[in-house]
Amino acid sequence: MTPEELKRYADWIQHKDIQAFLASPNVPYPWFAAYRNNQTDEERTTWFAALIPVAHVQDCLRDSGWNIGLTDGKPSVWTHYSNGEVSNTVYCPFGNEVGIEPLVICREFHGIREDYFELSQEFRLYNNLYPDPARKRFLHFNRDGDESEAARYTDGVFEIRTDLLLRFCAVKQMALGIFVDSFRNSPHTLEELSLDETRLPISGDSFIYNLAIVSDTFSLENKFKTVGGVMGKKYILPKPMSAEDGDENTEVYQEFVIGSDAHGQLFKRTCDPDKLADYFGKNPDAPNYLTPVFFRVEVLSKYYADPQKYSVEDGYLRCGGLWGMRMDNDHSDYVVAWLGDLGRDLSETERNYWLSFNVAPAGRKISETEFKRAFLAEPSDPKKPDLVFKHEYPRFCGQFKTTNGWDFFLPLHDDDEHFLTGLRLLSKDNQSEFDSQLIALTKLLVDSLNEKGITKGLTTLVEGDKGITKLEKFFNERGAIGYEEHVKFLRVLQDLRSKSAAHRKGSSYDKLIADLQMSDEGQQKVFFKLLSAGVALIQHLSSTLILKRND
Repeated sequence: MTPEELKRYADWIQHKDIQAFLASPNVPYPWFAAYRNNQTDEERTTWFAALIPVAHVQDCLRDSGWNIGLTDGKPSVWTHYSNGEVSNTVYCPFGNEVGIEPLVICREFHGIREDYFELSQEFRLYNNLYPDPARKRFLHFNRDGDESEAARYTDGVFEIRTDLLLRFCAVKQMALGIFVDSFRNSPHTLEELSLDETRLPISGDSFIYNLAIVSDTFSLENKFKTVGGVMGKKYILPKPMSAEDGDENTEVYQEFVIGSDAHGQLFKRTCDPDKLADYFGKNPDAPNYLTPVFFRVEVLSKYYADPQKYSVEDGYLRCGGLWGMRMDNDHSDYVVAWLGDLGRDLSETERNYWLSFNVAPAGRKISETEFKRAFLAEPSDPKKPDLVFKHEYPRFCGQFKTTNGWDFFLPLHDDDEHFLTGLRLLSKDNQSEFDSQLIALTKLLVDSLNEKGITKGLTTLVEGDKGITKLEKFFNERGAIGYEEHVKFLRVLQDLRSKSAAHRKGSSYDKLIADLQMSDEGQQKVFFKLLSAGVALIQHLSSTLILKRND
């Protein structure tokens, strides 16, 4: 071994890395090990962490011993005696009377079941962490609904995201105690390592530890000649809680375009709700809270693309239970939001996203639907076919089941719900989007037909009849009228799905497009017509199969 290698080995035996860590006021970032256990032939190191009442820190610094053990931290009852009699009985939720709280708790089951570590329940609840045991982690959700790892663990380590931990310490106003117990073994003698035997207590304002570097005379094997050991701890005091109260005060409120002049000069105004006017005299020189702000319809694409997280509804956008915002989406080519709502309901990050789609009004107006709802307090149904379809389809399904006792359209599987929630008009001519929406509409209207219920009692069925043919005979045998155009629409829809979206496109697809005179219209207009025809079908079914039966 070269002199340089021996020098590095000597530093390692002396735990210079751990000594520097204990003496430093810093905390590992971005991940902090609340528990770590590293056991090899050459090293046995255990780290542990807990929350310490600030008033108790100086008492803890009197010696280098740990103030809490790996298996401590569980509730217990302490009984005190005076003159041989019980003087006091105290319940301690963390097993000690000074209020030291573990961040991770070792659950022991005496060899009957496997031991494991679990994260502090209070920390989990405060940060509303979602357990993901399959991937050995906990997830944190920010205001926008974006998820990130907050804690992760393996058999030998349990790590917590440092920023969440320090914020938790500040909120609780408790110090972070970090405890270390480490032994390292070397096959080299003290002389070879140019070291003297050392036994020292070392301390500072916020740390204390014992250091020992001695000859290994107590190992059963002779493979090691020197052992170095460190046992100690350090404390990180919490920041004042007031430092954690300023997040919202530093929020930046963007300026959105709310108008333009004859020369195309854009007028931008802040969306800060506290700086906007209202109808009661507030900020009279500022734009009104209910100033409409216009956006390209593509702004909703992000939300449609993630239906498990977002829900685009008639007049409302929501992210689970985290946030929601009113909007006017009853237009085919733009979306409207109120200036004040943008500042109140969206985070700074979400507003930055919306800002990239902001356009000048340029003659655009809010829809008649939104005007009635917002200013006349009148209920009003939407006009856009995708919103109408998503309103009419489930209503028909529910009413038909109630009236007839069976499902006309089979209920969607949970994993297929996105076909309905994500159904929408195309934002522009786009073959990929056209194919995906075509599949969704076909899935809802053709693939979901309850053929078993529809064919029950039919007398004209022949072998080989498919779903749409069965539906046609269902209408015919019941003496229905006006169904022919809807059956024709379903055949066109299925044919389009088969030749456009479900298989490779070829000459048959080209011929179908030509026969339907779709080649000059573009996918956006074509899907508008298809979805409108789907709405007409649902309305026909409602009037034929529900209203007449009720009559």
